[in-house]
Order: sequence, then structure tokens, then C-alpha cells
Amino acid sequence: MEPSFQLARVEGPLSLKDKAYAAIKDAILSLQLKPGEPLVETELAEQLGISKTPVRDALQHLERGGFVTRVLFKGTYVTEVTLKDVKEVFQLRAVLEGLAARLAAPLLIPEEWDEGERLIGAAEAALAQGNRELCSQLGKQFHNLVIQKTDNQRLLPILHNLDDHLQRFRLVSDQISGRLEKSVQEHRRVLEALRQRDPALAEQAMRDHLHSVLQDLSEEKEQ
Repeated sequence: MEPSFQLARVEGPLSLKDKAYAAIKDAILSLQLKPGEPLVETELAEQLGISKTPVRDALQHLERGGFVTRVLFKGTYVTEVTLKDVKEVFQLRAVLEGLAARLAAPLLIPEEWDEGERLIGAAEAALAQGNRELCSQLGKQFHNLVIQKTDNQRLLPILHNLDDHLQRFRLVSDQISGRLEKSVQEHRRVLEALRQRDPALAEQAMRDHLHSVLQDLSEEKEQ
């Protein structure tokens, strides 16, 4: 019996467009390409060692994802990080990660509490050594520890999709004086609620933490 549909063939290795997309996106998320910076196809193609066509296709893909903005008759730019963007992402994140903490509270086992304690302790040590980048990475791992324990397969991809945009905001927030120090203490309050297996308290602690980050980011953007 003949199938009633025809699927497109799966390509083998990554295309040049995919490689260009990954390289440009990584530069945007790491702030190597800063918000508002112009993106010139010929320059990007030269740096990547490829033709302009896959670069143009990659930029169109990045535009659909909200990472670049095309202005008619002017060009293409890295999308600005506006206060509205920050508020929208963190409002969603507070609700969704609060839910993740609520769902994870009764499911975490003592070994995972210990891992949370290890991550927080390592983050404190990194701060004491002046290694803010490592502290930030450990904080992200703490969040992932909670998220991965939700046992909700529909929640996970939503949070991961938000994480790309959150990455730029995280790098900005890490530079705010005292922010990482606050985050470490707020993570400890989340962990304590998780140890108590109190879903409501864990949800509130996670929401309070993310609203605290949002408040500091908002104050920074308004200055």
C-alpha cells in the first residue's frame, strides 16, 4: 500500500546555514555581538569563511527567533535588550520556575538536596575568589537541578526555549553590584524549602528569587 504522504529527505551533516546560525546566535547570547550592533552579511560571511547566502538564511532564522531585527532600508541589527523584554521573560520565568519548584519539592531525594548544597557552596567559594562567571554557571546548574525534577515533560521545553533569551539578561544581571551575592542566598532559601518538602514554600521562594532579579535588572535599565 502506497503511503498517503511524502516526507522530505533528512539532510546528513549540518548545512552551512545551520553552522552560521549556531555561530551567530552563540555570539549574540554571549554578548560578543552586543545589543544594537549592526550585522553586515559580507563581514559575517568573511569571518565565517562562507558565502553570503547561508549567512542571509541564518539571519532570517534568527529574526524569526527574535534575536536580530531587520530595519527596512537600514539593515539588520542584534535585537536590543529592552526593559519590556526583561519584564516579559522574568514574569514568565517566575511563574513557570515557581511551578517547577512546587512540582519538584516532593520528588527530590536526599542525594539531590546534597547536590544543591554542593552547588551553592561552590558558588559561594567562587564569589570569594572573585570568579563571578563560575558563580553564575553554578547558579544556572542549581536552577536546572530543580527544573529537571519536575516530572512534567511539557513544562521542560517551554523553560528551555525561554533560556536562550534569559542568557543575555543573566550576563547583564551578573554585572550588577551585589546581584550574584543575593542570588546565592536566595538559592539557599529555595533549597531549604525543598528540603522541607513544602511545595507552596518552594514555589514562593523561587518566585521571590526571580522577582528580585527582575527588580535589580529593572533598576539598572532605568538608570
